[in-house]
Amino acid sequence: MSNPLRVGLIGAGRIAHSHMTAYLDHPDRVQLVAVCDIVEPAAQAYAKEAAVDVVYTDYEKMLREVDLDAVDICSSHDQHWPQTLAAAAAGKHALVEKSMAHNLPACREMLEAADNAGVTLMVAQNQRYTVETAAVKRFIDEGNLGDIQAVRTHAIMAAVPINPRGHWMNDGNAGGGVLLTNTIHHVDLLRYYIGNVKRVTGICKSVQPEMVNGAEDLVAATLEFENGAVGDVFGSWTTSLVPEGQYYMVVGSKGTLHSTPPTRGRPGVGHFGTTMYALKSPVEAGQRRGPRAEFQPLPVEDAGLPTENGVVNEILHFEECCRTGAEPISGGRDNLETMKVIAGIQESSRTGRAIDLDTL
Repeated sequence: MSNPLRVGLIGAGRIAHSHMTAYLDHPDRVQLVAVCDIVEPAAQAYAKEAAVDVVYTDYEKMLREVDLDAVDICSSHDQHWPQTLAAAAAGKHALVEKSMAHNLPACREMLEAADNAGVTLMVAQNQRYTVETAAVKRFIDEGNLGDIQAVRTHAIMAAVPINPRGHWMNDGNAGGGVLLTNTIHHVDLLRYYIGNVKRVTGICKSVQPEMVNGAEDLVAATLEFENGAVGDVFGSWTTSLVPEGQYYMVVGSKGTLHSTPPTRGRPGVGHFGTTMYALKSPVEAGQRRGPRAEFQPLPVEDAGLPTENGVVNEILHFEECCRTGAEPISGGRDNLETMKVIAGIQESSRTGRAIDLDTL
């Protein structure tokens, strides 16, 4: 058996704690050997919980002094860019929390640096690694929905009151806002299911006074996919008074599937719970339409993933790609296309016109 991947964590905040399970449960594959955060008490607390002895407040110093194979970057969106460049310069693989970075030029520079250094760059789009997503992806790829015609999705929550005043998630300069923080999960998942987007139109608004430097808390957008499907995307941090905060639907010529609310207490489900599907019944002679089908749960038992936890699965996938040289399912090159959608929505809102993504 090969040695475990030696990882240094950069950023010990909220999202980093969801990564800890992988390091605690799978030390034979991923070994957390150092923790870094600019807030030393946060780094110390995380390290203690993860049973790690080496703590830093300077990631560049950590890269110089610690024997690492890779870094796990869980910092603010605007810091993904310089931290990935530093990791690549040091010859280290990089797992970067979504979003890939705070803007499209930074993403391109990160990808170029990883390519030049010959290291793996993967974006932690954890929704791609749940058992539900694996089942949906296979169901669509096998042609069960027929030609995909339309998708709808929304991400609605009252995130602003949760964060302290001045939090980076409310600051556009740091890559804050509902688009890069929540809606990007949905955009990325739909891309994973049905392919790339070619054109977008969108409206972004900053409604609450806490949103600064162009960070949006209300977004509506229309996506045109390369395969001809159309998409409706809505994101809001302005209310929690909704029956279902996270949702998506995929409509095909043969049927429809949709998500349900998250299942509480079940690990790794993330934003979505059980996926439901219905297929059209054959049209009998003389009938204008077939009988309306009832939705039923999509089976996930044979998803083929190591665990039911999407975050753990993504980290184990990262380890495998670093070890084998395989391109990650959510690699930097792939996720550049997700970032193009986000940038296109922002540009469309700014200019008031549709944006062809091949111009970005």
